[in-house]
Amino acid sequence: MPASPKADSLEGPSSAEAHAADLYERYRSPVYRYCRNRLRTADEAEDAVQCTFLRAFTALQKGVVPECEVAWLYRIAHNVCLSRRLSAARRASVERPHDLEELSDRLASPERDRPEEIGGLTDALAGMPERLRRVILLREWQGLSYAEIAEALEVSVSAVETLVFRGRRHLAKALKGADESQAATQLAAA
Repeated sequence: MPASPKADSLEGPSSAEAHAADLYERYRSPVYRYCRNRLRTADEAEDAVQCTFLRAFTALQKGVVPECEVAWLYRIAHNVCLSRRLSAARRASVERPHDLEELSDRLASPERDRPEEIGGLTDALAGMPERLRRVILLREWQGLSYAEIAEALEVSVSAVETLVFRGRRHLAKALKGADESQAATQLAAA
């Protein structure tokens, strides 16, 4: 099963290419079936097969000669499939694909006909220290990355992260205070 480096047994890249092509012709179908049983879709399995043989070719170019070719290829395929499944699990933990209509139903859309809310935001922004307001506007309104903001303000990225955090916290407190005073005004008027 293990492969051992024997640089003298394969001469040059043409020998590695020929050996890889031979392995591909002989073992592509069984390796595909192996990958297909471990991955969700045929496309993923085909990609895994390509990665498997690409890794095998790279190893052959480096002079690796497998003791048992089929076991070696299955081990590579196993590792490729495992990597793909782990990667998909990590992505799934942070990416939650939702139907866009369902997502838009769940998220509150801004209502343009409520000027008091916009006024509250304007007042909250106006009450912020200049540096925090600038960072919030660059990040939230212009959509700049932390690196771009750091360059614009001539500070480090970690300083930008801190400023964005403080700015958001300041803005949230100001908006919460505005909401409470607005609710008190509405109660008094009722």
